[in-house]
Amino acid sequence: MTLLISLIACGDKDTPSGDSSSGVDVFAEYINVGSTPSTESGTALTDCYTPGDDWLDQTPDSSCASEHGFSGTVEDFETGDGVADAELELYYGDRFVDGGEDYATTSDPNGDVSGTLMSCTPTTYRVYTDPALDETKITIQSHEVYDWSETGELSADFNSVSSTTYNIIPGLLGITVQPGQGIIAGTALGCGGDGDPIMGAQVIVRDADSGEYLTDYTVKYFVEEFPNRDQTETSEDGLWVAVNVPPGRVTIEMWTYDGSTHVLQGETSMDIIPDSINIANIFTGSGGDNGGVVYPESCLSSCG
Repeated sequence: MTLLISLIACGDKDTPSGDSSSGVDVFAEYINVGSTPSTESGTALTDCYTPGDDWLDQTPDSSCASEHGFSGTVEDFETGDGVADAELELYYGDRFVDGGEDYATTSDPNGDVSGTLMSCTPTTYRVYTDPALDETKITIQSHEVYDWSETGELSADFNSVSSTTYNIIPGLLGITVQPGQGIIAGTALGCGGDGDPIMGAQVIVRDADSGEYLTDYTVKYFVEEFPNRDQTETSEDGLWVAVNVPPGRVTIEMWTYDGSTHVLQGETSMDIIPDSINIANIFTGSGGDNGGVVYPESCLSSCG
């Protein structure tokens, strides 16, 4: 597997504000892209969403949310190798709450796991190993939605980021990870679950409760699926990473430039805990309470 690490503003979502109390325009510090966005194939962005409109709405059929047996593997994010003795926790409310998991299991010596999970239900999962061994970092992936299956059996794999990979990213970017802070990574994508990566987007992080943009963290972008300290916006791979994000509930906004002004294309929210790496994609047209959640087609009509 290649190395892949992958906020509504106060007031109207098309008129962002900075931190006036400090005299610093936080928005302008992070959002200054001047190129017209496109997808990985070089074509213009899909017209499924017009910036400024209400967020796109998906309504899953209630019959599709059901318990399924699953089998899969806890995999190292970079190598794809199985991670032994990894603790896997599933949270069906799509919010990490320590001790509030809906299902938990442990991987075997090959990294394999099995058990039950809910289909067509937004899910956050956490993976970790014995912290005394310092082999992996707490890895949290948000907004996973598992397909519905006629057979009742699903296949699901789960990412685990090694301590080595966790340290490589800031090292390549010339950034020191501060103790107690988190890393967030993901991909800027077009509409729908199969949306293409977006080239020419930038992201900014805000406190989900206060609405204020955060300061004292760093956002960088990738080139050919590797972090690049000189890249100022998403490249063809659509990948971004935010380093040293403080713990708490945050929202990450994705902005592009339409030739005259910056426009909010999508957003996603998640809970950051200390010393963790967090993964969530941002989809065009997805935001608000369900930001970052995109349902498979099988979840949108009646399931047998």
